[in-house]
Amino acid sequence: MSIISDVVMSASVAVGNAASRERDRDMETVHEDGRPKALGERARQRWNAIAKEGFGKVVVSQTAHLGAKELAKRLTNETAKRVFKEIGKRPIAAASAALFAFDTARDGLRLAKGDIDGREFAERMGGNGVGLVGAAGGAWVGSMVGTLAMPIVGTMVGSVIGGVIGGIGGDTYGRSKVRSIIGDDEDIDDDDIDDDED
Repeated sequence: MSIISDVVMSASVAVGNAASRERDRDMETVHEDGRPKALGERARQRWNAIAKEGFGKVVVSQTAHLGAKELAKRLTNETAKRVFKEIGKRPIAAASAALFAFDTARDGLRLAKGDIDGREFAERMGGNGVGLVGAAGGAWVGSMVGTLAMPIVGTMVGSVIGGVIGGIGGDTYGRSKVRSIIGDDEDIDDDDIDDDED
């Protein structure tokens, strides 16, 4: 049962991570000739992008611990070897580390190309890190609640729902904390608006 639990939890973390990163997706709303895309076409485009990314992240989550074990065998540095050996024993930790590295590399490429600025990169990093912790915690709590309601099926459904809720909540919290640290609060108080109108 432990292997099945690890598979379900790792997949739930991946689904939670994909859901939390949805706000960063740039979607084309108009055709090349300037005509707006129909709602159904935009929905289909978004669904295809979500399914593709979700599938890729689930595959990464299921194979990350195998990669960590292989790295532990091949590395010569003893400290790194021990770290990867321990990560390889914990599929959820391996999945989280691999997903964090994947999203960080992708956002780093966007930063280098000028698609996002340094503040947005920092915000995404904070949201991604806390979102993965939230997804893991949510998946664990969801699996426990689901198991109490209906063993096996409830465990899987609860784990996925918990992973999504935890991932989105953690991502939102992480981003707001980064914004408060770097002083980039986009929220304007109602008092400020009233003062401007006077």
